[in-house]
Amino acid sequence: MHCWKTINLERQFGFYRVFLLSSIIMMMVFSLIYVPMNLVYSSSFYDNHLLGFVLGLLSIYPLHKLIHVMPILPYVRLMRWKWNRKLVILPIVSLRVDRPISKYLYMIALIAPFLVINSILMSGCILFPHYSHYFAILLAFHSGICAIDFIYAKQLMYSPKEALIEENDEGYEILIYQG
Repeated sequence: MHCWKTINLERQFGFYRVFLLSSIIMMMVFSLIYVPMNLVYSSSFYDNHLLGFVLGLLSIYPLHKLIHVMPILPYVRLMRWKWNRKLVILPIVSLRVDRPISKYLYMIALIAPFLVINSILMSGCILFPHYSHYFAILLAFHSGICAIDFIYAKQLMYSPKEALIEENDEGYEILIYQG
């Protein structure tokens, strides 16, 4: 096998550019969700469950990471966990699998949190219209977190079909069989 391409977003774009893109996506998603919900459900909003909202906000990132792991659960024994801090207060958790994974399984693991968590939050917007502002904020926050996953998925999409993905300290390597 040989390396077809190496992906390292921090080296390619820089942390602050990715953070800015993520923040812009958060604001766009909030605007695109909140405004229509406000027009459709023109009733008043309730603010009496602020603690639940704060707990939801704090639990989104750990849930996001947990759902990333679910599709690659057979490889959990081969994973290494690494904690990092960005901007003093942002804890970043990196999960690295010490064995190559198929491109499609890796893409499923990248996109799964977006599909699962955003579906739940969108359902919450519709089922509980008086709290749709809370759900819209949570949905926007999670979509911003998912922006990085979609950048990786986009780069993986154009790789060869039988490619394997291997993580290392420099980023992700797309491996193909030498033939």
